[in-house]
Amino acid sequence: MRFPKKSKTVCPRLIPNLQAAPIIQIACGRHHSLALSQDGKLFSWGSNTFGQLGITKETASLSSPHHLVSLEGIPLAQISAGGAHSVAVSLSGTVFTWGRNNAGQLGLGSTEDECSPNIVKSLESKKTIFVSCGEEHTAILTKDGMVFTFGAGGYGQLGHNSSRNELKPRLVAELLGVQVSQIACGWYHTIAYVCTTGNLYMFGCGLQGQLGNRKRCNQLVPLTTKKYIRFCKVPNLIKRIHAGGNQSMIIYSEVENCSISEGQFANSTGKRIAILNDTTVQKWITSPCDKKKNKRKREIDITFSSASCLNGSFLETSNDQHFKTSPVELGVDMSAVNRFIGKVKQCPYILNQVKKSVKKMLESLTDSPICAEALRVYLIVPELLRLLNEEYDISLLTDLLSNAILQLKKDKRKMFVSLLIAFPTSYFMMFVNLYQRVSKQCFEKTVDECSENNVNQLKMTLQILQILYQANLDAGLKIQEHNFYVPEVAFIFQVMCRSIILGNRNTLLKYLDLLLSLKVFPCIFDTGGKVQMFLTDRTAITSKMMIEGMDNSLPVRRENILQDAFHFLRRSSPNNFQAPLQVSFSREQGIDQGGLSQEFFTLVTKELCAPEANIFKHYEDSRLIWFHEDGYRTGDEYHLAGEICGLALYNKCMADFHFPLALYKKLLNIRPALEDMHELSPTEGRCLQGLLDEEYDEVIDGMMLDFTKLNTNDGSVAELIPDGEATPVTRHNRKQYVDAYVDYVFNSSVKKNFEDFANGFKKGCSADMWTIFVPVELMAVIHGNTAYDWEQLEKNVKYRGYDVSSEVIKNFWTAFHGLSEEMKKRFLAFLTGSDRIPVGGMEKFTFTICYKEHLDPDLHPDFFYPSANTCTHILSLPCYSSIEALRIKLQHALQFYEEFGLA
Repeated sequence: MRFPKKSKTVCPRLIPNLQAAPIIQIACGRHHSLALSQDGKLFSWGSNTFGQLGITKETASLSSPHHLVSLEGIPLAQISAGGAHSVAVSLSGTVFTWGRNNAGQLGLGSTEDECSPNIVKSLESKKTIFVSCGEEHTAILTKDGMVFTFGAGGYGQLGHNSSRNELKPRLVAELLGVQVSQIACGWYHTIAYVCTTGNLYMFGCGLQGQLGNRKRCNQLVPLTTKKYIRFCKVPNLIKRIHAGGNQSMIIYSEVENCSISEGQFANSTGKRIAILNDTTVQKWITSPCDKKKNKRKREIDITFSSASCLNGSFLETSNDQHFKTSPVELGVDMSAVNRFIGKVKQCPYILNQVKKSVKKMLESLTDSPICAEALRVYLIVPELLRLLNEEYDISLLTDLLSNAILQLKKDKRKMFVSLLIAFPTSYFMMFVNLYQRVSKQCFEKTVDECSENNVNQLKMTLQILQILYQANLDAGLKIQEHNFYVPEVAFIFQVMCRSIILGNRNTLLKYLDLLLSLKVFPCIFDTGGKVQMFLTDRTAITSKMMIEGMDNSLPVRRENILQDAFHFLRRSSPNNFQAPLQVSFSREQGIDQGGLSQEFFTLVTKELCAPEANIFKHYEDSRLIWFHEDGYRTGDEYHLAGEICGLALYNKCMADFHFPLALYKKLLNIRPALEDMHELSPTEGRCLQGLLDEEYDEVIDGMMLDFTKLNTNDGSVAELIPDGEATPVTRHNRKQYVDAYVDYVFNSSVKKNFEDFANGFKKGCSADMWTIFVPVELMAVIHGNTAYDWEQLEKNVKYRGYDVSSEVIKNFWTAFHGLSEEMKKRFLAFLTGSDRIPVGGMEKFTFTICYKEHLDPDLHPDFFYPSANTCTHILSLPCYSSIEALRIKLQHALQFYEEFGLA
């Protein structure tokens, strides 16, 4: 029912659409009203001329209550209405104001009206527990008994010994130290009461005698009325104070009563939204199951179906921690959530009702919570789900939570992530484990039935996991990366392999599309899984090129390998690079099945990075290379070097470029830092670190540094910042100097050269799935592994024509383990074309020793040496009669291994 416009109500009437939940507080302004329900919803109606209803001014008025959605999720403690403005305060002391602001009564530092709630920033962390509004001014009371006022001060109602308006909250200095317990505002006057002393302070307009001092004049500062009001002479008699338009009212009792705690102060009715507390929980547990079942169900539903109520529960009350709620501090006691579930665990009815109510709540969450307090629910619910999971299937609730998180606007989601990262590591780990577990379940369902619904559910869950992963990276690895891996992704590879065997092309393509779509969730793959993803993407491209007959043959001469490679790259189109590389060495037989390509990249990289080529700058103390400064070289060598690096990756070959990790960071759009300078140039890194660590100003001044760097190429001096030569390095700007120095080395001085390299790299590697790697993984895949474990190599070998007990095999391993470290690495190069192990290490590397038949290999000193097929990693080993003969032949083969490869 709506009241007819301009009609007068001569008797009380029930407002129909405020009956969903009990109303616990009301507030009335001149022409508008506010109501707060037990489930935390705030309603407004009446005139909206100045936006006092919290909605756009286009709506001039509302004749029926309107739910103020902008404060959804905020656990409100109290509401107040002024002449044409509205104020609300949360349980954690956040003050929201909206409406008329002609005198600054909103406390926002301006005089512009606001038609939606705004946070009064200057009152954050002040522990506000109560607010009262006058016609055009506002007063707030903190838990520590301090009073702040703002707005119109023409009658002295702000208590600052002035009639000036205040646009921001200002402490009433005359009340400092007396610990005020109650406040109330009339139209143009203010009352403050101190229960411990019985003092009643009044200030502002007194023309109608509302100040109780037997005078009809204004009062600019708070003065006690103790000598005018007899019961003010005794502490604790006043129970409650009120102020009307031009009236002041006091309710007192002859019995002393000053039991005032946070939120339970005399101004209040004591009624709060339905937050959880020990008394309520105990009542749910102990009340008879049948007698009060409906009432208990209703109470549980109100609390857990309301984001506001849930956000007001489980507050961290020790040391008033919840009053410090901010974008990096949530003020929630997660152990209280645990204790709650522990108490009700033996009550299935309660747990089931909690689950139903939480579902309703998740479905109603807004996409733009106004502040951090409204985000608590996004972190409380996962803990509830983790604890409920032991008794219930919580996948549906997790989906709803995922959807709610993903629907958050970008800035709010960023705030959510900041809050999550600020939590203890154990909680962050719990959150990750929850989504990792649900991801595993989703993979199992999707593999069984690759339906659109299952795929969407999987991707939504993985998106949350990826958000957590990125937050973890930004926080400097709060937990290790392996905690995000979802091994069940291997199920998709298995289904694809099965489809190939069975010739089921449609199933293969469906799961291939699914697999490739997962590249936006790299966190779920370990390094091996990422390599498989990359190779799957590459195979899809190369298969297409081979069907189209695309050729990518590269004939080279060993003695001119770098020049031949450059010539080939300059005349090749990007489409050529999509086909598998086929290398052939001049005047040598062999079909390239990978071994010749590997040998090519090993040799060409060695020449490309050699000091004699002078293409890259060499750092002696790290034996690493980097780009020369822009302008030092004017050719296309950096672009071609990038193509070679990209081609090596695309063709599953290793290429040891001796680059630092910084190169792969830059390829993946991650800025290098001081740690990268430590790697590239340990000497410079130590000097920069020493500058940061230096404690004494005189030492820093004695270094006589300025914001310049000497270029080693031509001896020129480069300024790190504008006017850098005239800017000395001091204790106060040394961090800026170090950052500028690192940026110059890795970014600004080599901008064009790196861009040329990066463009070449992307041309050489046609499969863009390489972006799934993190820098250290990409570096490992391209450079290979140098963690040699020769004992593990022996364990991994397979035999053909021999077995592990054969005498020649025993002799071979005895001879091999007797080799120097350098000769063992030459054996790898002899066997595979590279002295490095592919990513994954020696545990995943294997080769075969094959029997090679010769009548008497010992009798011919210039023949019958061991030989290797670098494509298939097969070592052909004649059956030598003695260990000495085998050792001589093996060492000769390794010394001149290029002659013995049979790729």
